[in-house]
Amino acid sequence: MLKVEHITTGYGKKQVLTDVSFSVDKGDVVLLSGGNGSGKSTVLKTIYGLLKPWAADGKVFFEERNITALPVSEMIRLGIVYMPQKKNVFEDFTVEENLLTSAGIYPKKEAEERVQKVFYMLPVLKNMRKRTPFNMSGGERQLLAFGNVLVHSPKLALLDEPFAGVDAGNSEVFKGCIVDLKKEGVTFVVVEHKRQLLEGVVGREVELELGEVKR
Repeated sequence: MLKVEHITTGYGKKQVLTDVSFSVDKGDVVLLSGGNGSGKSTVLKTIYGLLKPWAADGKVFFEERNITALPVSEMIRLGIVYMPQKKNVFEDFTVEENLLTSAGIYPKKEAEERVQKVFYMLPVLKNMRKRTPFNMSGGERQLLAFGNVLVHSPKLALLDEPFAGVDAGNSEVFKGCIVDLKKEGVTFVVVEHKRQLLEGVVGREVELELGEVKR
């Protein structure tokens, strides 16, 4: 479903990734692991087109289509959605407004239906629908960020530290949601230091070391 081939890239003149290649099957949950600075988040950004490969042979394929460095709008249209580690919610909007804004690319009725589906999947958000992120815990904000992903009914979800600050109860809700979506064929590539929270869910691990896939 997803193929990352020979990705070398970085920020400015600083190289972070070197010849990174791996593939992901449909419906799998792949964990990107490695120490701080190993390039995990950079891989997600490159898949999502926020960073471009430096070499001509660096490419990303999704469902056999070359998606290398496509615009974000096109990524979402293809069913690829990214949850960054930070700045992943609209600070001044309520929970409901966050979800409606994320779903704003769809017709109004469809957007509202998508929001209701998220409330069904994550009822904790429905109970907080009129609250803003300023009045939510860090973990609750992460659930909202995940809700902003779910409104797009993704085929491929790229999650960067999704469990950061999420308490034990909501972590189980979060994990359960990932398990249910996996059963529906949704694919996940996840960066997560608290790997025990995904125990029994991760199908494969891709370990990075100093920007390279550890063999």
